[in-house]
Amino acid sequence: MNRNSKMRIYKGLFALLDLCLVNLAFVGAFWFKFGNAIPDYNWDSYENVLPWLSIVTLIIFYMFDLYSNWRRKNLYSLLYVIVLAVVTLGLSTMALTFWYRGFSFPRSVILLSMLIQLLLLAATRTMIWWFAKRRYGLRRVLIIDRDLESGVGFVHKFLSHAAGWFVVHKFLSVEQWRVHIDIIEEVDVVLLSPSLTKDERSEILSYCARCRKEVLIVPELFELFVLDAEPQQIDDMLVLSVQPPGLTPAQLFIKRTFDIVASLVLIIFLSPIMLSLYILVPLNSNGKAIFKQERMGRNGKKYMIYKFRSMIEGAEKLTGPTLATDKDPRITPLGRFIRATRLDELPQLFNVLKGDMSLVGPRPERQFFIEQFEQTIRDYSYRMSVKPGITGLAQVMAKYSTDTEDKLRFDLMYVHNYSFALDIKILFQTIRVVLQSEQARGIDKKYKSEYESMLKHLGYSEIASGQEDKVHSKNKISGGIS
Repeated sequence: MNRNSKMRIYKGLFALLDLCLVNLAFVGAFWFKFGNAIPDYNWDSYENVLPWLSIVTLIIFYMFDLYSNWRRKNLYSLLYVIVLAVVTLGLSTMALTFWYRGFSFPRSVILLSMLIQLLLLAATRTMIWWFAKRRYGLRRVLIIDRDLESGVGFVHKFLSHAAGWFVVHKFLSVEQWRVHIDIIEEVDVVLLSPSLTKDERSEILSYCARCRKEVLIVPELFELFVLDAEPQQIDDMLVLSVQPPGLTPAQLFIKRTFDIVASLVLIIFLSPIMLSLYILVPLNSNGKAIFKQERMGRNGKKYMIYKFRSMIEGAEKLTGPTLATDKDPRITPLGRFIRATRLDELPQLFNVLKGDMSLVGPRPERQFFIEQFEQTIRDYSYRMSVKPGITGLAQVMAKYSTDTEDKLRFDLMYVHNYSFALDIKILFQTIRVVLQSEQARGIDKKYKSEYESMLKHLGYSEIASGQEDKVHSKNKISGGIS
């Protein structure tokens, strides 16, 4: 059985378990409310809505990414997503039962069921996560890169990851790995840098397969293009058909229709917040409430983006085009709040309505920075084959401190795997990102000593502090991209 088949079975079992737990919570809520004397009209209302309720449950849990592989992820993030999913399900249940049978489904039962659902789902997923960590945690990692200067950045990645899943055992340059080939027998996982050549990666991957070792490959950008490639046959030759990045006419129509409807609804719903900010921003600092700036859209088309101003007026008059950094002194007190909560992005709903942007897509950037990125990152322009978005896959999957090339990998993966369901899923995930506290930026101070100890363990004590500062500095700058 291949990995895709196993994942389908895995997701199916989780979906079945979730349906059982959700409905068990409803039955328990009825029992706590009425005991054995449940009124027939209340119970009939639950039975009638049960099929629709089950469908809504699966949709909400899928959109909140509860059916992805949570192995090697953070337990706190999992529990946080469960809370959001249960609250959304509770609100959906209230709406569904009201439209279907009025108030015959007691609201007290719904509220009580939410509490029981939260306890059951959290306890079950925590137990499964804990068993997975016991079995698959503390994997010893060997990092193979071109040289220490680039390879030590991967040490930072593993240290910043959820604790307990990986332990960096050794770093080897690509020239060293044959000399120390026995080290592969000592580890569980081998990570290969994208700086290795195709032949070098092929040789190491082949050897690791014979040793039955897991290999983590950081893909080069062009390799993301073949993720959805279609196998074809020309005579007796196997080929992979790779289509150019972009959306089909049908996909463009569906996406544009959804953008218009959703942006109109959001503008109406969020108009009190936008009106309040339109008044508060000028009161907090001198200048206009709305900040306009030229950005590059689909296929390089220029347009003016709208945002609530979060910096002092004329912030770049002396510095020129400069990316925002952590604790940037140009950001106003109110600006820090609206940037952290993403409220400064709300005027971009009008950009979506005009057709300059989409709700979901790669974040737009200025021509000044695009020209810089294209000089060092060959495939950067491919992200502009779709409209830029208010939110995107890179925004929900990456961190504030993620560098430009890693964010680009997520953007290209979005372009090549676009679907309407993926857009909806990203929008749901954006709720989590907005409500959740900001992820760590660079290396936190409390990890600095642990980071330096790890480098010393790997035999690079002389550059431990200096390398940490380089990684932190790089992440601060690259994380400032809007």
